[in-house]
Amino acid sequence: MVMEKEGGESEKTPCEEVLLDEKRGRLRFNRKLILRQPLKFLRAVGPILTSHHPFCSVYEGHLFTLRGRKWCIGCFFNSLSFFMALGLLIVSSITVPFMIDRSYLFWGGAVLVLVSFAMSALHLTENKKLKVISKLILGSSFACISWAILLADGLTYNLELKFALILTLYLLVVAILSYRRVVEIENECKACEFEMRWSKCPGFKNILCPLIDSKFLYPEPHPQSDAD
Repeated sequence: MVMEKEGGESEKTPCEEVLLDEKRGRLRFNRKLILRQPLKFLRAVGPILTSHHPFCSVYEGHLFTLRGRKWCIGCFFNSLSFFMALGLLIVSSITVPFMIDRSYLFWGGAVLVLVSFAMSALHLTENKKLKVISKLILGSSFACISWAILLADGLTYNLELKFALILTLYLLVVAILSYRRVVEIENECKACEFEMRWSKCPGFKNILCPLIDSKFLYPEPHPQSDAD
């Protein structure tokens, strides 16, 4: 927050003085302090751990607020729907096993994954409600695929290979989503007035300042200052 001095001049906070210092070097993590105070570090870095996006109006469509904390819509509803659907499938396999068809689970899940990707590719997920629906579809459909793989030749058969296959599929989906997200963020931030200068971006200030104020993040001296 910028304080106003008498006469209308603005007074910068210690964090802003660091971020706006044109002569400083790169910001670095204080690894020794992080190892000594891991819980305090997690509290300081907590906002970005759940939001995964800058606190900026451009990214409001990717976030929702729960109990005063911002959460990433994609990660939250993907995880929620995955575990809820997986739990339902496990219970159904125990109570009504004749209703579980492995082939329908796998191919139905695969089709729904494509539906979720298509919603994103067609920019339907720019609508916040449709974005939530898309993530619920993706998480639950991946749960169907995972359970279908686990049921192949019996639940306990070759579990290591099954988990390896599920992990591979998961990483493939994450890689596709992450690549698309990185490209979108790069395009959006390059078009911003701050042009990807994170230290000047107000959306990053609430993320960086707790780390700087707690000494978990510090600026390197400018290379020229060493020669002076």
